[in-house]
Amino acid sequence: MALALFITGLWSFSEAILWFIVADVPVSYVAVRYGWRAASVAAIVAALCAVPGGAILYLWTSADPQRVHDLLVALPAIDAAMIERTSHAYVEGGYAEMLRGSFGGTPYKLYAAGAGASSPPDAWMAPFLLASFLVRVPRFLIVGLGVALAGRVLAQWLDMRQRLGVLGLCWLMFYSLYLAVMPG
Repeated sequence: MALALFITGLWSFSEAILWFIVADVPVSYVAVRYGWRAASVAAIVAALCAVPGGAILYLWTSADPQRVHDLLVALPAIDAAMIERTSHAYVEGGYAEMLRGSFGGTPYKLYAAGAGASSPPDAWMAPFLLASFLVRVPRFLIVGLGVALAGRVLAQWLDMRQRLGVLGLCWLMFYSLYLAVMPG
């Protein structure tokens, strides 16, 4: 399980910067493979590891906003209008907007970039980083616990390999739909 937690942390760190597949994927793997307790740990690991990734993107955007903007626009399911909307929403709604976005399909990296672009160069980013953990962990916990419950129910009919196959199929269907409806 240690390897799965390491991968979850690395994945979440990467997703906070430029990786475009959510950390819910490895959290849900841990949920199916190891159960709800391990899924809870994976959710906390994912939320914690997103924080330094968010810090990097925050600082990078503060230093070179155009370069970060260009890189973000090149990612799947992100366009310039989405970046602008998210940045504006963050400035107007702050951390509550980040929480809403966490459940609404807006990538966390866009909030990190928006915070970096809108904060003065000498701003203290600790409140943003604390909020990053606090707004990320609820969704990861809900996904992890929900998938663990579903995995437990499916265990009555399917072996582990089949349950992991169902999980993979669900993520494939999710991303097929998400990429079809999102910009970029």
